[in-house]
Amino acid sequence: MTIAIVGDSEQVTCTITWAGGHTTTGTAIRAVARLEQLSYYPQLLDRIRELAEQGHRAKAIVERLAAEGFRPAKGRDKISTRCVDQLLDQLGYPPQRRRRPAFPPGEAPGPDEWSLDQLATELDMPPITLRDWAAKGWVQGRRQSTPPHRWILHADHDELAELRERRARPAGWYTRRYWQQPPEQSQATD
Repeated sequence: MTIAIVGDSEQVTCTITWAGGHTTTGTAIRAVARLEQLSYYPQLLDRIRELAEQGHRAKAIVERLAAEGFRPAKGRDKISTRCVDQLLDQLGYPPQRRRRPAFPPGEAPGPDEWSLDQLATELDMPPITLRDWAAKGWVQGRRQSTPPHRWILHADHDELAELRERRARPAGWYTRRYWQQPPEQSQATD
């Protein structure tokens, strides 16, 4: 069997030579690291440009691209809104930021409280990682009672220092620490 990748694209050619000498050839699709590697990247940019010129926003463009069969580099169902936003920015289209609704009365962040995005910016980290930390209880917070149920996180001066220390630890630090701890002695019960 021979497998050949077409350039560095997602396209793969497979050739099987059977024992009797017959040859079967087929194609397959593989995940690639970047959109730029996709064989149809120029057509993708053209289509995004067309849809933007028609006045479509990123979310609508994502749905159109998915319906038209454009797929992301990493094999997911559709290209993300964030990715389309980045491509629109590269193509020179101004950002289309949505105004976030105001917090309901009495639920705005108080002293030493931050919105998730504000705290992520302060800690220089991805908001999705900070949301994971909140879900794990590594940072204390509360959720807004009405949609979109935004996180409001608490971090005073000392907690900010602890979070910065946690952020500075290398990836996998907690997993390694878990496996390096001596196993707990189990007590036999009769």
